[in-house]
Amino acid sequence: MPRAERPLEHDGSALTDFAADLRKLREEAGSPPYRELAKRAHYSATTLSDAAGGRRLPSLAVTLAFVTACDGDRDEWERRWHRLAADLNDSDGPPEPVGEAPYVGLSAYRSEDAQWFFGRERLVEDLAMRLSTQRFLAVFGPSGAGKSSVLRAGLIPALRSSPDSGAVVLFTPGTHPVRECAIHLAPLVGAMAVAVETELRAAPHALHSLTKQLRIDRPTTAEPVVVVDQFEEVFTLCTDPDERATFLGLLLTAISSESGCRVVLGVRADFYSHCAQHPELAAALQDAQITVGPMTAGELRRAITRPANIAECAVESDLLSALVAHTHGQAGTLPLLSHALLETWRRRKGNTLTLAGFQATGGIDGALARTAEAVYSSLTTRQQDVAQHLLRRLVVLGEGTEDTRRRVRRSELDDTPDTTAVLNAFGGARLLTFGRDDVEITHEALIGAWPRLQRWLNADREGHRLHRELTDAAAVWQNHDQDPATLVRGNRLTLLTDWANDDKGLTELEQAFLQASAAADEAARTSTRRQIRRQRVLIAVLTVLVVLATGAFVYASNAQQTAAQQRETALALRTALASRAVPVAEGLIHTDPRRAAMLALAAYRLNPSQATESPLIGASAALAAIDLKTEFATVSANSEVLVAGHPDTGIVTIFSITDDGLREESSVPFVDGARAGLRPSVSPHGKVLLSPGHNGELVVWDISDIREPVRRATVPATTHVSGWSPDGRYILTTNVLAVPKYVPDISELWDLGDPATPVHTATLPGTWPQFAAGRDLVATIKPMPDGDTVVLHKLLPDGKTYEPRATITTPGMTVRQVAFSHDGRQATLSEFKKERDLEYPHSVSWWRTEWGGSAELLMRAGYTPAEIPVLQVSPDGSRPPTVLTQTLNAITMLDTPEFGPDRSIRGGSADRVLSTTTSGALDIALVHYAHRLNALLLVTNHNGKYEYRRLELSAEKSASNACGRDVERTAAGIWATNFPGVTPFRLCP
Repeated sequence: MPRAERPLEHDGSALTDFAADLRKLREEAGSPPYRELAKRAHYSATTLSDAAGGRRLPSLAVTLAFVTACDGDRDEWERRWHRLAADLNDSDGPPEPVGEAPYVGLSAYRSEDAQWFFGRERLVEDLAMRLSTQRFLAVFGPSGAGKSSVLRAGLIPALRSSPDSGAVVLFTPGTHPVRECAIHLAPLVGAMAVAVETELRAAPHALHSLTKQLRIDRPTTAEPVVVVDQFEEVFTLCTDPDERATFLGLLLTAISSESGCRVVLGVRADFYSHCAQHPELAAALQDAQITVGPMTAGELRRAITRPANIAECAVESDLLSALVAHTHGQAGTLPLLSHALLETWRRRKGNTLTLAGFQATGGIDGALARTAEAVYSSLTTRQQDVAQHLLRRLVVLGEGTEDTRRRVRRSELDDTPDTTAVLNAFGGARLLTFGRDDVEITHEALIGAWPRLQRWLNADREGHRLHRELTDAAAVWQNHDQDPATLVRGNRLTLLTDWANDDKGLTELEQAFLQASAAADEAARTSTRRQIRRQRVLIAVLTVLVVLATGAFVYASNAQQTAAQQRETALALRTALASRAVPVAEGLIHTDPRRAAMLALAAYRLNPSQATESPLIGASAALAAIDLKTEFATVSANSEVLVAGHPDTGIVTIFSITDDGLREESSVPFVDGARAGLRPSVSPHGKVLLSPGHNGELVVWDISDIREPVRRATVPATTHVSGWSPDGRYILTTNVLAVPKYVPDISELWDLGDPATPVHTATLPGTWPQFAAGRDLVATIKPMPDGDTVVLHKLLPDGKTYEPRATITTPGMTVRQVAFSHDGRQATLSEFKKERDLEYPHSVSWWRTEWGGSAELLMRAGYTPAEIPVLQVSPDGSRPPTVLTQTLNAITMLDTPEFGPDRSIRGGSADRVLSTTTSGALDIALVHYAHRLNALLLVTNHNGKYEYRRLELSAEKSASNACGRDVERTAAGIWATNFPGVTPFRLCP
């Protein structure tokens, strides 16, 4: 029995009245269950229920779908929705210049912000009490739980307010933790930072000795406290193991029983295992750790309302309820909450923070992404490129942990006007924080909350690590007065140079370092060539001695047979081991793609065959997978453009498909439609993009200059692009949003010859239309209870009238796709039967079409429930359609049969396999055969993560790609386990 609908809280607001009238409209329609409404409206029951919930304004598309499903007046409700949206958006104006903001946004609360810091009083009291009885305390918590704020705005002010308080030293470790400690200690002990650093490095008890000086002129009970915030930087930013060990030794010595110092660490929870790997630190942590968990509901209310009250503002009760509901029980959302509160405060109405203002920010999840996207969009094209490279520098990729922020010295960045503009823009929005001579992302929450930054990081994670290696090496080279011994050479230089060929945003120092390394490497090669020439002279002399070896010929002849037998035995062993390694590699594709690629490559090198090629292709694709952060994507027929929709952020991102991956070029808005299954569509030549807009219309974007899309026009009263003519001039549309009983059995033809002025040219009967060949033949599908019918129409020269030319009836079948030969006289259908438990529910059928009559079935090939056939026509329609069958583990390309007049197969075969490629237990959302790249382009869904993968149809290309990602580094130790009896050899040339 469905549960009762939640009663509305009638507070007299326009939003509540709007929801109440939606419910009344449903009652007048007979109170159908929301599940029934969902079938009519093509939205989920939850979405429709929320629309009448009164908590937030539903989108216009959802509202109209609800009204249509209940037989309401669409025009009246549309006008009403626009009036209400305008009223609610009144709070979107500029902030009122009244006093200091009571919220700090993404930044951690500092000691100076203690007046605004509420909600953690009990935790601060517990910390102070524990610290009074212990010399060492580690505060663990997930990113975003508020550890830094608790330490800086809670614990430190509490310690300083104590009557017998001692000196407090606060710092973060950074790249050189010993140096950072010295810099913050030096002013307190009255010494130079360089001298303090030298003393700290000289002896492990130095910190203990220095902190004793802090007790001078203070009560004997006043003990200094060293607070190390973001302690995980010891593992992420400090790359020198000796300095890490020295720093840990200083801290652990300082908390010895005879010491007068106390130490507090703030550590991200996912770095607990890193701490446990240090025996002395692990022992100290046994009884000295406290966890910062999520706030209780009461603590959240204090954290939200008390700062506003101090600033003489009020928090609307609906807003308070919504904020507590969103964040209660979520330990890592406090920075997002603080940022949303800051943006809501800027949109306050009078002295009240309202729910409408909060909704205008984008909510808890959207406020941060919206702020970052707004700052990014305000930049010029050149500054946006600088911003991408800059933000990538400010992130350290996690190895089994989340990505973390990285503090970068200003000297690492080029001093250009564009760099300064980017820093000022993101700093002004408090997304970046500046130190004395460094810059960092204000909080890790930005890394996870901003989809664009996530795409940048995931597009080339291996390249990101190479860039870090290059940056560190260039810094060492500069610090050693450009010592030639610090340059890179050989394979590492080749890898760095190949990666840096494209625009990677290298600084002048990094470019100079690469050029110096290349020059030194070339000089070394020249020297080597001279040595080789001298050796050749020696070899010529030694060659004479070979004549003396002729006496060994008889022995070699006798050993030949034995050697042949040994080779046959070795070959059999290599073949068996390669076969055994294949399932192991396939099983590792998702959990450890680098190791999977290495195993598959080794198996392929041992025994090149179809069995070893397929896992190599799949593993290489997984290794280079790119997280699209999207639910859907589509590819142009010429395989040059990919567009990905992002319904949560309202963005369609445009990528160019390059020879070695994807390159993000630009983006355009995406309105509403994703919730109803609408998708953007790109022309075959990749020059025009159609994106869903308001009320089902299509927005026409000219993307001839892919980096600068230009909005040209809209195509009204339509919802879905079903087909493009090969030249990209004409589109066919059908309505997929209408309630089923109102679905018109028609399709529309539009002329986009001038994208600025779309012209409606014809209306055809049937749905899901597509061009059959050229732009003169159009096929439509007419759903029928006893089996779908496909009708082929001939468009007459005026472009506005048509005549049916051929009909295909498929008894008991539902047609999924239709493709025709270039002349329209042979059709290929992808079909399925609705009955369950069938052995072959899917099929592909081939038909001969006759003008003015019914079509003749030539052949039908059946497929199992696990096999889903997909048809793909060539960009210009000149080649027969390609049949791709996708299963959970692989994609198979099949031959296309050609039929003679007597229905016999003259060429090709419906079951001849052209290529089978492992994809690796994935839900495949998109498969596209890129003829020009000789590859299959996939968008896959693995546990809700949508990725772009490129399956090369050449095993050697996949091997080259794997080698380009340096998989051979992981080869150590695998030979004995996976290939016993085989002598290890180089996998990559």
